[in-house]
Amino acid sequence: MKARALTFLVVLLCFASVLPPFAYADDDKRIRQLQRSGEILSLEQIFDRARKIKPGRIVDVDLDKDDGRYIYEIELLESSGKVWEMEFDARTGELLQLEQDD
Repeated sequence: MKARALTFLVVLLCFASVLPPFAYADDDKRIRQLQRSGEILSLEQIFDRARKIKPGRIVDVDLDKDDGRYIYEIELLESSGKVWEMEFDARTGELLQLEQDD
């Protein structure tokens, strides 16, 4: 009985380690489709806008849909060590929110 439980656990862990790349691949594919269709701007365009507002290194980016509107959420690290959170309308590139992360 213990052997079956151990086997099940090993199989479960193997599947868990394989599933995330497929999820990311689907996200990448969906994002590329949205960019090609013109529904959202490219990451390069959003990164350029973010760096004009606050020079620094992009450390995290997310694309979310909120009330039917795509939003890029960007975290940017300044050379001084300050981290800024920015939200951009993914279609227009309009800055929606800018705040320093604690």
